[in-house]
Amino acid sequence: MRLGNKFWLFASVCTAFATAIAVTLAVLFWKRIDPVEQQLLMRLFTEEFWYFFSAGVFLFAAFGFTLDWFFRFYILPLNQLIEETRIMSTVNPAHRLNVDGSREVKALGELINAYGDRYETAQQVIDQTVESAKAKTEVEKNMLATIMGELSQGVLICDTVGRILLYNRQAQRVLKKVQPADSGDETEQGDDAVPSGFVGLHRSVYSLIDKNLVQYALKDIQSKLDQKKENVSSHFVVVTLDRRQLRVETLPILDADKRFAGFVLIFADITDQLEYADRLNQHLIHMSKTLRSSIAAIRSTVDLIIQFPEMPVDRKNDFLNIISAETKSLSRLLRTELMETTRYAKSRWPLATILVTDFMATLKNESMAVNDLNIEVTECDSRCMIRADSFSLVLAIDFILECLKKELHTDCRQIRLTAPGNLVQMDLIWTGEPIKIETVRRWSDQELTGVRHGYPLTLKAILDHHHAEIWPHSHNHKNSEACLRLFIPMVQSEGDAEIVRHVTLLPQGRPEFYDFDLFNQAGNTSELIHRMLGELNYTAFDTETTGLDPRGGDEIISVGAIRIVNGRLLHTETINQLVNPCRSVPAESIKYHGIDDEMLKGKPTIEKVLPLLHRFAKDTVLLAHNAAFDMRMLQMKEKATGIRFDHPVLDTIHLSAIVHPSQHDHTLDTIAQRLGVVLTKRHDALGDAVATGEVFLKMIPLLNEKGIHTLQDALIASQRTYYARLKY
Repeated sequence: MRLGNKFWLFASVCTAFATAIAVTLAVLFWKRIDPVEQQLLMRLFTEEFWYFFSAGVFLFAAFGFTLDWFFRFYILPLNQLIEETRIMSTVNPAHRLNVDGSREVKALGELINAYGDRYETAQQVIDQTVESAKAKTEVEKNMLATIMGELSQGVLICDTVGRILLYNRQAQRVLKKVQPADSGDETEQGDDAVPSGFVGLHRSVYSLIDKNLVQYALKDIQSKLDQKKENVSSHFVVVTLDRRQLRVETLPILDADKRFAGFVLIFADITDQLEYADRLNQHLIHMSKTLRSSIAAIRSTVDLIIQFPEMPVDRKNDFLNIISAETKSLSRLLRTELMETTRYAKSRWPLATILVTDFMATLKNESMAVNDLNIEVTECDSRCMIRADSFSLVLAIDFILECLKKELHTDCRQIRLTAPGNLVQMDLIWTGEPIKIETVRRWSDQELTGVRHGYPLTLKAILDHHHAEIWPHSHNHKNSEACLRLFIPMVQSEGDAEIVRHVTLLPQGRPEFYDFDLFNQAGNTSELIHRMLGELNYTAFDTETTGLDPRGGDEIISVGAIRIVNGRLLHTETINQLVNPCRSVPAESIKYHGIDDEMLKGKPTIEKVLPLLHRFAKDTVLLAHNAAFDMRMLQMKEKATGIRFDHPVLDTIHLSAIVHPSQHDHTLDTIAQRLGVVLTKRHDALGDAVATGEVFLKMIPLLNEKGIHTLQDALIASQRTYYARLKY
């Protein structure tokens, strides 16, 4: 209930009580006098009724005006003093009181302003001292940010549940082109196309990268940690929408007790390296043909000279010229084609050196989980080592086993492993008819599919990368058995040393370059509405429209949004998107936001933009000024887009009415001025969204002083305000 209503209710009760007492005293007085006096009073009251009535009305009016004067000059100004003093002491030290009231109230306001001047001066001294102390740390943080920004590789740091805690521009750039893991639709390309996914603090990395890939890498890392191996990194490959291939290196982050605290993902674009490898392969093929031709010519010429030693000199010179020409051709080949091979970098698609027994253990676990196969490993030579990307190679073998099951209706029951010569030979054995080579070739050209929702490489590409081959084979001594034989080169001991990635341990103190500790923040395990307001993630948003009548056909023409994480506005994580309304914009509306029909030509429609906003606001609380209007505009498009915004919603109009019940003006401009927020772009969707976010952050300590600490508290208090009744 508002303060004025409370006061007048109290005054009414007091008046009724005083009236009751007066009537009671009059009745008692009437009973104490004799009948003659009663008759005299009745005659006097009857004859002078209008005088008595006028005096009573005058007394009641004087009493009412006195109460109103007292309320306006003492009660209301005192409450305004309390509210505005709270603003000065919490969120805006530069705010000064300007309250109308009695002389005493004005004197009190002037005294508070004087103390406010002293408080602001002291606060400025403290702030300058703190800023001076932070200057060196800020320089170091900026140096780190510069280094992170200039890295050629994209870097993401995530916590144990996959929330992004740190990222650089390169990661944001390359991952914007990755199809979102929770989206099955292809995203259009072009200048006005909306982005596919979002890289941002506290967002889930699994919305960008298939969770199976990351979880497999983490399992591989945990296995290496358990075995106390020196190199604990793991790798996998993702493919962007424009078909570029990214190598992803995964590294663990361990706390002081060597427990998982998070992981690092390092992205490198290897598309050019793979294309170079293909060109290199063509060079090698051309070189081998040229070598065979030249060697054959030289050999046949030498054979003829040896066979006919007495041949004429001119004929012998002709043969010697042939040998000379072929040797010159070989020299040119060495200078051109062979030199090209030395430029090939081994880092194109990482292959880690692993024991065959470790790979087979991984294969057995994964095959039982994916294809429900019971695989027995026999004749396994524990000394063998291979170089492999274990994730892709396991997927390749899983794909083969699944094809066997689908096309031959048989299960692989046994894997036999041997090491003839410099090859590791893996036999996938089943009972039944052998498979044709044509079938194997057909499988090789297929992309890997199945329970992993597809893998962007073909079976042939994976086997070629591992220099592996697969051939059908049948056992002569056991006609009922058939197998597919996979040949993988064995690792040679004289190979180059492997790059070792060591474990990263978090120090017990906060790292100097980190200005907020997201590793130790509460996760999403607790119920959202019971979490503290300062712990939640928000999406402050605003819309610009063709008019103010959602039901009358007005449309959204601009959407602006910004994320709030850990009490900070993230100015690098925003949406500022114009929307084609498929109708003209009235001149009256253009006067406010400045958006005309020409600016909206070629822009995406609301059917494209709303899914973008929905993904952007995932797992956050929506925040808006006059949210009832903006939410109604979004709800009007639910049927057309299939997008429903069921997020919790906070409205800064409601929150302002809660913290400043004595104030009558709750427009965004007035609230911003009251809280010391500078408005830069008014009636701009993103500008208003930023202002709304800044105003809300200023309100949190004021809400806490009112006993409103959680989201549930804020929602309940908002429903009790007068502005909650507004409908659109």
